[in-house]
Amino acid sequence: MNSLDTLPRPTKTYHSQAYDRLSPSKSKFDGKGKTVLVTGGSEGIGLSIARSFAEAGTSKIIIASRSAEKQAEAKKALEADFPNTEFQTIAASITDLPRVSEIMRSLGDLDIVVLNAAISHQQVPSVGVPLEDIEKTFHGNVIAPLHMVKEYLALPMPKSGSKTIVNISSAASHALVPGHIGYGPSKAAFVNVLQHMSREYTPEKDGVRFFSIHPGVFLTTLAKDAGVSEDAFAWEDIQVPGHFTVWLAGPESDFLHGKFVWAQWDVDELIEQKEKIEKVEFLPSFLQLGLQL
Repeated sequence: MNSLDTLPRPTKTYHSQAYDRLSPSKSKFDGKGKTVLVTGGSEGIGLSIARSFAEAGTSKIIIASRSAEKQAEAKKALEADFPNTEFQTIAASITDLPRVSEIMRSLGDLDIVVLNAAISHQQVPSVGVPLEDIEKTFHGNVIAPLHMVKEYLALPMPKSGSKTIVNISSAASHALVPGHIGYGPSKAAFVNVLQHMSREYTPEKDGVRFFSIHPGVFLTTLAKDAGVSEDAFAWEDIQVPGHFTVWLAGPESDFLHGKFVWAQWDVDELIEQKEKIEKVEFLPSFLQLGLQL
């Protein structure tokens, strides 16, 4: 059974379970009057993120996913637990680009977009993965979310004066995992896309923030469909990425704009390194994917 807490990291503390510092009910994120869109939000990591934003008092949460049935189940449960939050569901695939354009232009004020929907392929030796599956994976994990980001940036600035994009990526984007020839590289490609965009758009100049995160390891539907077995990893608490995403959406995280971080890294230990992280001339590629010399 593999555990990812043994990999090198910039913090001493690794949280495989939810911890009090990031409890959404105590978060510095102010959800009043804000709208959050979560793709792939009807189950797994996406549902955890939607639930965390609701717990933090977010006024409106939009869940977009392919399954109307799963959306209905998620909406019913969320509305029962959080009666003061408005929940909207949209049945659509992010790979349907014209449909995504139509949806984004109809939403009005949108403060935070969480790009959680993803596509994978069977975990088999590289030569056994059909090129069509790799092409489909890259379209779903690079082209489709990029299209959504472009549509989001084209919208008027919300009343909050800020737009936040959180990309739910994967450790497979920087850790070489056998059998993931399409999934890992496609995740890495989109992280790199956002790294480039983070130099064009900044919180100070444009009110725009980009973050990419590894959410943790969970036996989700996507993992099961890719052939991951129940004993493959020491599975973690799925609340962690939800709580961490709410923290990123708050006022303490600007220094991580354009960076790739893990939801399990202790936020106070990251904050202690704020000056180092912000000092681009010191190490411009710190917490970013790319060549390290």
